[in-house]
Formats: sequence, structure tokens, C-alpha cells
Amino acid sequence: MTSFSVKMAYSLEVGRFIVAPLKKSSDVDLAKPIETFAKNTFDKVDDDLIKHIKDFNSLRKSAVGKVQDRSSSSLNLLLRYYDQFSALNRKVPFRESGGVNVSFAWKDAFDKGSLFSGPSKLVLSSGEFELLCVIFNIAALKSQLASDTNLNSDDGLKAAATHFVEAAGMFQHIKDRIMSVTNQNPTQDLMPVILTAFKAIMVAQAQECFYEKASSGKMKPDILAKVANQAATLYSEANQCVVECGQSLPKDVAQAISIRHDKFLCLAQFHQATVAHNAKKYGEEIARLRKVEPMLKALAKGNDLLPGWSAKDFGTKVTTQLQASGKENDFIYHDTIPKESALQPIGKAVIAKPKDFNTSEVLSAKFTDTFTSLLPLSIHNALQSFENRRKEVVEREVARLREQTTLLNGVMSSLNLPASLEDASGGDQLPPSILEKSQAVLSKGGVQAIDTLQRDLPESLQRNEQILNEVTRMLNEEQASDDELRAKFGAKWTRTKSVELTQPLRQEVDKYGKIIQNATTADGIVKEKVSKHREGMELLCMPVDRLKSSIPSASKVAALKDNPVVVELRQLCEQAETLKAEREVIENEIGSANSDMADKFTQALAADGALNEEALSVEELDRIYQPLIEQVTGSVHRQESVLANIQRASEQFRVLKSGGGGNNRDEVLKKIAAAHDGYMEVLSNLQEGQKFYNDLTELLIKLQNKCSDLVFARKTEKEEILKDMQQSIVTQSKAESGPPPSYHDEVRQAPPRPPPPSVPTTESKTPVAAPRRNAAPPAQPNAAATAPPSGAPPSTAPSQPPSGYQPPQGYPGYHTMPPYGGYPQPGYAPYPAGPYYAPPPGAPGYPPQPPQMGYQQPGMTPYPPQPGQYPGYPQQPGYPPQPGPYPHQQPPY
Repeated sequence: MTSFSVKMAYSLEVGRFIVAPLKKSSDVDLAKPIETFAKNTFDKVDDDLIKHIKDFNSLRKSAVGKVQDRSSSSLNLLLRYYDQFSALNRKVPFRESGGVNVSFAWKDAFDKGSLFSGPSKLVLSSGEFELLCVIFNIAALKSQLASDTNLNSDDGLKAAATHFVEAAGMFQHIKDRIMSVTNQNPTQDLMPVILTAFKAIMVAQAQECFYEKASSGKMKPDILAKVANQAATLYSEANQCVVECGQSLPKDVAQAISIRHDKFLCLAQFHQATVAHNAKKYGEEIARLRKVEPMLKALAKGNDLLPGWSAKDFGTKVTTQLQASGKENDFIYHDTIPKESALQPIGKAVIAKPKDFNTSEVLSAKFTDTFTSLLPLSIHNALQSFENRRKEVVEREVARLREQTTLLNGVMSSLNLPASLEDASGGDQLPPSILEKSQAVLSKGGVQAIDTLQRDLPESLQRNEQILNEVTRMLNEEQASDDELRAKFGAKWTRTKSVELTQPLRQEVDKYGKIIQNATTADGIVKEKVSKHREGMELLCMPVDRLKSSIPSASKVAALKDNPVVVELRQLCEQAETLKAEREVIENEIGSANSDMADKFTQALAADGALNEEALSVEELDRIYQPLIEQVTGSVHRQESVLANIQRASEQFRVLKSGGGGNNRDEVLKKIAAAHDGYMEVLSNLQEGQKFYNDLTELLIKLQNKCSDLVFARKTEKEEILKDMQQSIVTQSKAESGPPPSYHDEVRQAPPRPPPPSVPTTESKTPVAAPRRNAAPPAQPNAAATAPPSGAPPSTAPSQPPSGYQPPQGYPGYHTMPPYGGYPQPGYAPYPAGPYYAPPPGAPGYPPQPPQMGYQQPGMTPYPPQPGQYPGYPQQPGYPPQPGPYPHQQPPY
């Protein structure tokens, strides 16, 4: 058996099979583009994500940035990179626009000196192109590993065949997609005709492995003949593909495939001749061996292309068997030898087929996606929209169930059911249903739990109102400051108007204001319910003895317990309880039903480049909730029938027991039953309200932080603009009047001044001038000694003249701070300090300003702007933008 390996230049090497060469890729930095895209797209990029990105970049350099050796470890490295890149490409598409823009450069797998045309390298900003090139290398490396496998064992032959059929499927996958991905002529190794030839060669060599395995296992000759004949057919097809490649592949490849075809054709005839001999068809045996004999010379000439297989030995075996069979037939059997054209075709055993390549299948063992948290912002928004749609369906159907249950409880309470049926046995014992209701209320904390929650709600409401008022105050003050400066400077004040910039924030403020208003209304409704049922609630919280004494005696209607009306009414009450129990189960199923839409949205985004969230969400919600909605509708319809029958039977029961003196007892029992239902409803409302206010507080704090960031950014921007305007005026003033005189020039040119007024003291009568803080030293007689050296920059150190001296306008070293927000006067330089001027201690008229709450302090590095936020101000780290209004249940909650 011959073979050779197709290297980079398709030169022959000692080996068993024809193998594909590996492609080479230029090194590319994936870390920076992915990190930049993540920061511009996602709410938060943490250190773990950056580490995973760097590890992924290193993985590519190891997998495709260097030539891999022919080993399983190299294959596993390629498989790991393919799986990770495939998973990441579905989440963050690698493309020129709308994704991570990275140029992937892949060279032709063949040497430049080969006899074919085409680009030697192709560069595309396409993740699909990168994947196809990696798949090519995986298939090529599989073919090389198959060639190096130990074929003297069944396991080795099986492993080699598996590698070949998988490689064939990969080449077919590349061939089907390469032209649509590149939209141009690819490199020669990726041309469809070359890929088709690779696939055909791999399948034929897989069939050859199966033949070797069958022959080593001493299979029957008829099976060996069929397997060998199929191998010959596959090599014939491969040879045709190679011929279609023209000069793209060297002649050695075609010669090797042709000689393999002849080899397996001879083997098929030889095994079929053995089958004929065993069947005593000696004439057919001789005819088939004679058909093989002319091809032995060609096999002998090409034997160097079939290492591991001896054409000479095979020829000797054929000749020996032909001579022996001929003598026996001549002297003994005298069987007619048919013509070659009359021989029946040999069957084919199709064993080797290309294994379809599944793009969603994980190739490496124990693969773990390190980018599970990485989702595009559009998918985040789509998931939030889906969740809002899901909540609408859940709240609507749960509201339907609870509304019907409330109606059912109200009717049952008004009819004093089932308590009135429990009294039918006579006596003054409390009905078991009343005892159960009392125990249920006490287990929830009784009236005290209601009172505690009612005391907490106003505090929670007030806290949220205070936060919202503070947000409004900050926005109003910022807008007022901006309007004032805009009115003062007119067209020179060119920054964005506050009323435009803060519009999204004010919309959020209005939204939360309406939510709080609705919550206040709901609180009032709950308060009314508590007041309405308080007396009954207090009765339910009493000990059993006191509760029993608070209820009037029962009527003497024991004789009615077996009455058909009573029996029917009791059954109807049981049906009502069954309805309520079923609804609890349905409500739990509705609340817990959900779907992981992240993967579906990611696949849709990667496939189409756009996301139709509404269509995908509606389809998924219908699939999940339509059966549950039908259950709700069925429950509502059954209740209508049950309530109609209960009302009818209850009226009949009332007529039967009329005159028994139990009306007062019925009224009290009705009140207690209604109080139980009211208690459970109010308790649920108050608990939901408490959770609602706590959740709303978190949202309002995030809104407050966003507003604080905006206000601080605007304040900093305002001070910088004022500073620039001041500097511009000073520069213009200097340009018009020339450079101002230096301090020493002023001292030399100033006329003599009278001494300052004396300050009388008890210690000395000599007048002493009051020194100023940081006063400059007195001028020296020698002006040259005091003048700064030529070319030296003027000193900016603060200096103070003697007390009482009034510096002229523009005097350097003495700065006058204009009022905050005022227009700087010509001749006055700005303070050298930062945006917040801190004057020296004791400076009159400028008390230190305390820092404003919520603003970033001077000297701190400002927050970097986050993408997708309001322009012009940094977003507070850790607080991603909040979607949509907080879903607030309608009153009562």
C-alpha cells in the first residue's frame, strides 16, 4: 500500500496517506479591539473579563500564530481555539461594521513556487473567514495524524478512518461556505475545486482503512471484494476531482491516486475470484484472475508510490493461483471460461462517508465558555424588553385568577358558606372553618403585623419622595445657573442647554413621580380595607373561648344535615375550594415559567446582524404561556357555573332553616369570614408595597447618582469655560496695552510715597508699618541686583507690598477674583489655583466654600464617560442605565 504526504509544496514524503497542508496566519492583536468593543457596548467591563480577553488573545497566538507539529496536543489546541472563537463570534460578531473590527490574514497553504495562480494571502475582517481557516487546519491536521497512526492494530485503523471522514466533512463544510463568506476569489487552497478533491481523497483513504481492518480480521472474501471495489470507486472519483484541478495539484498526486485505484480494483477481482473458487465456478475464477494479470506490470512500476505493500508479492500470488486453477480446470473440471464482458459486476460495501460538520457542536473535550457574561447591549435591551412582556402576561393572568378568587370568596362570605352548613348539625360549637381562619390569621402575625407594616409604609414613601425632591432640586439649580450664565454671556455661552441635556433625566423624574402617586393611592385603598375589616380581624385574633362567646348561638337545624339541598350545597362548596386550590397551582406555574432568551437573541444577532426582539419574544411567550392562559380561562368558566348553583342552593337552604333564629349568628360568621379574606389580601398588599418601596429606593438612588454626576460634570465644565474666557480677555488686554511692567520696574518708577500711618502701641511709640502676609522684601538700592536675570521667566511667587500700598491696575502678583459667575475685568489675571480657589487664611471676602454633597471633590480624576449615557457628563461607575419604568402593580399594588 502506497502513500505520500502533500506538504506545503506537495512534495513526496515517506508516509502511508495523502495529507493536506496547514495554512499559516499572520499575528493579530485581538485583546485591544475586543476590550474596546466591550467597553463601548456593555454596561460594565470588570477585571475578570479583561483577563479572559487576554487569555483568548494568547490562545490564538498559540493555536494559529505558529506552525503546529503533528500531534494530538496541537489538534486539541486548535479545537479549543475554534470552540472559544465560535462561541465569542456568536456573541460579539467579528466584522468590519457593527462588531469587532479585526483583520484576519491567512496565507495560501501551498508554496509560491507551485504552478497555479491566485493570491498568496487573503485578509478579511470576518469572523466566519477566521473560523473556516481554522477548520481547514483542523481537517489538515486530522489527515496528518491519520497518516501517522499505527495501522497495524484495529484501534489505529479505526482512529485513522475516523480522522479521515471527519476531515472530509470539514472540507465539504468549507467548500459550501467559502465563496459567500469571502465574496471574492479566495486563495488557491480554499478554491471549491481543491476542497472537493481533498474531500474525495479523505473519503477514499477512510475506505482503505476499513479494507485494511477487514482484511486483518480475516473477513470472508465476498465482503473483502465489496469493500475493495468501493475503495477503487472512491479513488476513481478522487482522481477525477484531481484532474479537474488542472495544474493546481502536481502530477505526483494524480499518479498516487491512480495507482491506488488500480490496486484496489485488482484486489476486488482477486477476492471475487476466491469467492468463485469456493463456489466451484472455476471458469469465472480464471477469468477474473486473467483480468488482474495485465495490471500487475503497472502496479510493479508504481510500487514506490505504495509503501507498505508489495506489488511483486501480490503478482506472484495471482500468477500462482491462476496457474493452479488453470491446470485443475483443464484436467478435471473443464468449466467454461467466460469473457470479461460477461462477468457480473462486483458489489460495493459503502462504509466510509463524510461526517457532516455541525457548527453548533463543541469539538474540544470539557470546553468551558469563558465569555458567558459577555452580551451585546442590544441583547441586554432585548432581554429587558422580553422580561417586560413576560411580566405583563404574568400580571394580567394572575390578576384574572385573583379577581375571580376574590369574587368567589365574596359570594361565599355573603352566603356564610361553608360555616352555615357546619351549623346544620346543631349545638354552639365554633365551625371548623372559622377555627382554621383564626389559626391562619394568627400564624401570619395577626392585627399587629398589619399595624407594623402600615407604620413602615409612610416612612418608606417619605424616603423616596425626599430622594426625588433632591434630584429635582439639583436639576433645577443646575438649569438656573446655566440660564443665568447664558443670559449674561449670550452667544459666547455655546455649551449645550441644560433643558436639552437633562430632558431624559427629567422624564425619569416624572415617571417615578407618577409611580409614587399611584403608590400613594394604593396605600389609601389598603388603609380603607383595614378599617373595614378591623373588627372581624380582631375577633379572629381572640382566643378560642372568647371567639366562641362573641358569636351568637347556633340555630336548631340538625335535622337538615341529610337534606338533599344541604348535601348538594356542601358538594358545591367543595368544588369552590377545589377551584381555589387549582388556581394556586396555576399561579405558581405562571410565575415560575420562563425561557432563556439570551442564546436565541445572540444567534439571531450573529446570523442577521439585527434583532427582531418583538417577533422572537411574542413567539416564545405564546409557546410558554398559551397553555396556562387556557387553564385560567377554563377555571373562570367553571366558576361561573359553580357560583350560579351555589346561589340557587343557598337560597333553598335559607328557606329551609328560616324561623330557626340563626340570623344574628350568620351575620357574625359572615363578618369573620370576610375579615379573614380581607386580612390575607391586605397583608399581601402591604408586603408587596414594602418590597416595592425598597426596590424603588434603589432605583431612585441610582437616578440621584446619575444626576449628581451630571451636575458635577456641568459645574466643572462651567468653571473651565469661565477660566478660558478670563484667560482670553487677559491675553487680549495684554496684546492691546503691551506687556505690563515688572514689579521691580514699578518700584523704581513709582514716585516717593508718604510713610504709612503709624499704629500706636503701649510697647513702643515708634510708628511701625503693619506687615502683610508673604510680604515682598524691600527694594534694594541697586536695581540691577534685584532685577531678574536676562531671559529668566517672571516669577509667579506671591508677593505683598507694604501695608497701605494700593497696586495699580494690572499689577502682577495681585489677583482679584471676580464674583462667582461674574465677568472678569481686563487686567486681572486668573487665580493660579484649580476650579475651586482656596484663598490664604485671613483673606477678606472669600470664606472657604464647603464641598457640595454628591459632587466630585477637586483634584479627583473625573469619571470616564460611558457609552450610551447622557452626553456631556460622566456616568457614575457601578450604576448601569436603568431600563423602562419600574413595573408597579396597579392599586392595590
